[in-house]
Amino acid sequence: MKKILAITTTIMASALGTVLVFLVIPRPLPTPTFTPPAASEPTIIPTPTPTPEPTPTPTPRPLTFAEMNELYGPCAYVPTLMYHHVQDMNEAKTKEQGGLTVDTGTFRTQMQYIHDRGYNTIRPIDLINFFDIGSPLPGKPMLITFDDGYDDFGTNAAPILREMGLQGTAFIPTGLMENPGYMNWGKVMEISGWGNIYFANHTWSHHNVATTRKKDEDEISTADKQLGDRALNPFKVFAYPYGFSNDTGISVLQQLDYKIAFTTYPGSTLCKQQRFTLPRIRIGNSGLGTYGL
Repeated sequence: MKKILAITTTIMASALGTVLVFLVIPRPLPTPTFTPPAASEPTIIPTPTPTPEPTPTPTPRPLTFAEMNELYGPCAYVPTLMYHHVQDMNEAKTKEQGGLTVDTGTFRTQMQYIHDRGYNTIRPIDLINFFDIGSPLPGKPMLITFDDGYDDFGTNAAPILREMGLQGTAFIPTGLMENPGYMNWGKVMEISGWGNIYFANHTWSHHNVATTRKKDEDEISTADKQLGDRALNPFKVFAYPYGFSNDTGISVLQQLDYKIAFTTYPGSTLCKQQRFTLPRIRIGNSGLGTYGL
């Protein structure tokens, strides 16, 4: 019995020693694998761009008369007044025509101003002859023009011009004559017979001369024929509806042997080399002195 106990004690001691050895001797740790840190994403840092200082653009200096004459001459200083409606302003506002209207009383005052200050109103042929054969213009020459052939030109403006002995030029869209709000051909011919009003081409339907050549040709030539059939506009004078010219329109006018054409570009210096882009002064309800006249 003592022998068995001794053997058992020996086995237990041996097992305990093994456990102690296992606990005391540490296990080898795995060698760590070095993983380099991921490179950071490239970031673009914008460099501030300084705002450039604005470069001032000088306002073009208007050419003097002498400079215009040298570049485009011969030139003449001929204020060319432009009107549309001449009627009672209250009536104009009722018809929503106030923006294109000069009150009849104001118009009379303006015409009296022209008369009293010695302006000489001229006909388009006088300007054409100045350009083409050097015929002198009278002192203080002026053109008075009216666009669109409204009926109030016949009832209000034209009689005042006749009363004061002033010349006028009326640009009419021939296809609109006889329509409500426009003169009829009978009135046109009556006024033409007075001798102081010249009727000229403003296209057939008040067409904007800025579309196609075919359309421009049809509009200008149709009006030209309708005027010619009535012995009107013998000197071939034109004004652009809406006031703007272009190369196509000018080419059509030259093809039809037109001599001069008026825009709504502002100015009073009329030059031979700009004969198809002549300027005018749009007149409102202020005294003519406010327009430098």
